[in-house]
Amino acid sequence: MVSKVKISPEVLKWARESLHLPEEVVLAHFNKKTKKKFKFNDSLLRKIENGGGEEIAFTLLQELSSLYKRPLAVFFLDKPPTEPALPNDRRTINSDVHKIISPAAVLAIRRARYVQEVFRDLSKELEISLKFPFRKFTLSDDPVEMGKKFREILDFSLDDQKKVRDARGLFDAIRVRLEGVNVFTIKSSFPLKDARAFSLVDQTPYLILINNKDGGYFGYAPKTFSLLHEFTHILLRESAICNDFNHSHQRIEKFCNSFAGSFLVPDEYFWEVLEITRKEFDVANLEDYLDTLKAAFKVSRDVLLRKCLTLRLIDDNFYKTKIREWNEEFEREKKEKEERGEEQFIPAITPGRRAISNNGRKFVELVLHARGEGKITVDSAADYLGVSLKSLPEVEKLSVRPRSHA
Repeated sequence: MVSKVKISPEVLKWARESLHLPEEVVLAHFNKKTKKKFKFNDSLLRKIENGGGEEIAFTLLQELSSLYKRPLAVFFLDKPPTEPALPNDRRTINSDVHKIISPAAVLAIRRARYVQEVFRDLSKELEISLKFPFRKFTLSDDPVEMGKKFREILDFSLDDQKKVRDARGLFDAIRVRLEGVNVFTIKSSFPLKDARAFSLVDQTPYLILINNKDGGYFGYAPKTFSLLHEFTHILLRESAICNDFNHSHQRIEKFCNSFAGSFLVPDEYFWEVLEITRKEFDVANLEDYLDTLKAAFKVSRDVLLRKCLTLRLIDDNFYKTKIREWNEEFEREKKEKEERGEEQFIPAITPGRRAISNNGRKFVELVLHARGEGKITVDSAADYLGVSLKSLPEVEKLSVRPRSHA
């Protein structure tokens, strides 16, 4: 005899729609699982979502629970639970086409909110303050001056920037400084068409989510800009979904871009690195200038060219033409590599290193501290960090910071 349960249609529909899962995707899933096994079709889907509370097989409910990424217990509620709204949509590139973010991006946001909850609960248990120390800024503030000021506040000098090995090192250095003021960064992979990054400020601690796919062939430089762009949203106390850090027409996005650009390449450091004055600047030497600046600042050519535009060393026409040339050059080289059968080399990463990279050292250390104090179980620690039990020892080993030598 097949065990059946009665579930609220409202809850079933909410579980699907809150994941942004279209009906056709659900039906395709059950086609793969075979309709015969579950006797599932479009009429049954409409019936269980819009009926008066139909009885369904418990095995079908288990399958829906797995598909909708919701705990089984949720489906026994009388009505959908209240959840925080998605961040404000500040996307401009293809935002008309991709109005609804994908299920993968929704799950990434859920994971980010889960990390926030774990952070908050564990810090309370361990009596660790996660207070954000800065006032709320507004669009009437000067983003360029803010960028310069926050370099001082976060104690990030030009020498510090020059010392980092590469763009990845720059990202990590700034990430650590943001952790020092209780802004935490996690990374996750979801379609780049959804967004490059998110910021969450509706609960503490404030959190930034970086898409691992941000940057692609260009590496970590775009991720660093995304990180500082989202930090600006936090200073403005706005949760946001963003994807355009170059040409957005939205005032708030331009503001965040200006802050990020000013932080990464302050005007005075620009000239200090080039060792010339404004009068000596010759656009004919632009490529050489950019090479010198890139070596010092570890940022992308796009950011540096935008700085030249901001400083009015080039005009908008020149900027757009150069960006177009670079994009065409990139696509041409990419196509040539594909024709030669060359693939981008992506170094293998162990589960432990991935856990630290995706969660950030502060979160990893907090979880391991709680585990050491007996506040949580080893199973909970592995779950919080998104690793298996067998990979947890590697995380513990890698999280031990080397002692500094005098």
